[in-house]
Amino acid sequence: MEEKQGVKIGMPIIGGLIAAILGGIVWAAIAAMTEYEVGLIAILIGVLTGYAVVLFSNKRIATVHKIIAVLFALVGILLGKYLTVVYFTSELFGDVGVMELVFDSEMISAFVETFQDYFSQPIDLLFIVLAIVSAWQIPGRMARTSLATDASSSDHAPRA
Repeated sequence: MEEKQGVKIGMPIIGGLIAAILGGIVWAAIAAMTEYEVGLIAILIGVLTGYAVVLFSNKRIATVHKIIAVLFALVGILLGKYLTVVYFTSELFGDVGVMELVFDSEMISAFVETFQDYFSQPIDLLFIVLAIVSAWQIPGRMARTSLATDASSSDHAPRA
């Protein structure tokens, strides 16, 4: 899993996972504070996973890194939606804590059964597409920027 044709993917996967978890938590926290889901957070999750994958790959980017960023952006969005549902469910019942519900098998089953409902609005799909685009483009742009910086610094290096 770690290396395929000189491309390291283990650390970028860890970076993408960390970014997805943080992004999902931020999504749910903002939804809890505002009592409204802010779709722009999906784009933030895409950007965050893209940056994390780049940073954890030492700016050596291949197509597989872009795929990792996209997959973890989707994981982050899914986690954000799930944590938001858990939060509002705990608020509805009052006597059940959020942490108690997060790992509750009935809660997970209910979320899976109603999965389509949480992603059925066109605006949801728009923000998911924008998150995917962001997660895909950030690694490529950062890699190009890194290569340009490396090339320009080697052009100005003193010659022996």
